Formats: sequence, C-alpha cells, structure tokens
Amino acid sequence: MKSVIRMGLCAAALWGGAALAGDEWKQTEPVYGGSGMVQEPSAYVPAAEAGADRGLYVLLGGGAEGYTGGNASSLNPGFSYGATVGFRPTRQLGVELNYSGGLTDVDDAGPGGAANGADIVRNGGQAAVTLGLTPTRLQPYILGGIGVQNYNVNGLSPLFGYTDDTSGFVPAGVGLRYNIGKLLTADARVDYNIPFSQDFAPSGENGFWDGRYQALLQFGGTY
Repeated sequence: MKSVIRMGLCAAALWGGAALAGDEWKQTEPVYGGSGMVQEPSAYVPAAEAGADRGLYVLLGGGAEGYTGGNASSLNPGFSYGATVGFRPTRQLGVELNYSGGLTDVDDAGPGGAANGADIVRNGGQAAVTLGLTPTRLQPYILGGIGVQNYNVNGLSPLFGYTDDTSGFVPAGVGLRYNIGKLLTADARVDYNIPFSQDFAPSGENGFWDGRYQALLQFGGTY
C-alpha cells in the first residue's frame, strides 16, 4: 500500500505541473473594431515557436525505484538511474530506447543490506512510444512499450531465496517534459513496470500488482 501511495504522489506532482502548460496555449493579437483596437485571446502558441519540439533527443538522470505486491515488504526502495535516446517526428509523437538501472537492499538482511553495496543490482532496457497530450513547450505525455531486465544478486545467502535472473516487463507511465530554449530539455517521469517470466525473488509473482515503479528526473537536449 505504501508503494502505491508513493506512486500516486509522484504522478500527482507530475500532472499538477501540466496545468501550467495552459499559460502557453493562448496569446493576444490586435483586433480592430468600431471603437478602435482591442485585445482578444487567440490560438495557443505552438511548441515550434517556443523551443525545440521535434528531432533527436538525449537524456540522462536519476531518481528512485521500488517494488509492489509480494516484494514491497522485503525489498527496500533504492536509487535508480537512466539514459534515454529518442526521436520525435512530430510535436506529440516520440519513439525511445531507454537504459535504466537500480540498486536495492533486502530488508530481511538487516540495515544496509548483506552486501558491501547493493544486495540486488538491476540493469534493463526498453523500447517505448511516447504520446504528448498537448503541443506546448511544457508537455504532459504518456508512454508504453516492452523491455527486458537482468537482476544480479550480491552477498546474499541462498537461504534468502534470491537468485540471478533475466525477465521481461511492460512499462507504462506518465511524464512531463519542458523544452528550455531551443536545445535544453528537462524530463520527469513515473513508470510502472509489469513483469513477466520474473523469478529473481521468492515472494514475487508475475501479476499486474507485483511490479516495479520508477521515478526519474532527466536532463538533456533536442537536436
């Protein structure tokens, strides 16, 4: 339940910022009438006029990740990091290749975990499609795709039941990106990753509620 609440708070923070995008939707231009010139709102300002909105982009960043379902109580949330290379052929459609990693300690192994470092090191990659919900410079978006990940267990006795494993997952998420000028891009996103063929943990299953969540803040550029 705590993991679900964390996800909800992260998503709320991202979507709350989306309301600011409305400020870019409207501009004023002169309209001449019988009483002279007046100002009236007209169409939104396209992202093309406000900053970089399409083309190749590269992002790097970090954040946190954790687990839900059967793994929520036994695996502590830990540090996460990622890199993204993508291409936006239009203002609202994008395709991405993502790398992400995560560091996790097993709660039952005691404070700080069992290993000198993370008890479990995760490395993964995914291909995803993003869909922008507005054509503005500050743009909320949704994403979905397919991925594969590898778990490497360090310093844990076999009695804990954790083992090295490679499995697949389906990422689904929401995000908020902001183009700063014509090159710089800031991107905040929350993903929920639904596993399949996952066997690294004794308590984990492969259902919808037995997944992994990740929140990343990334910075980069569009070229």
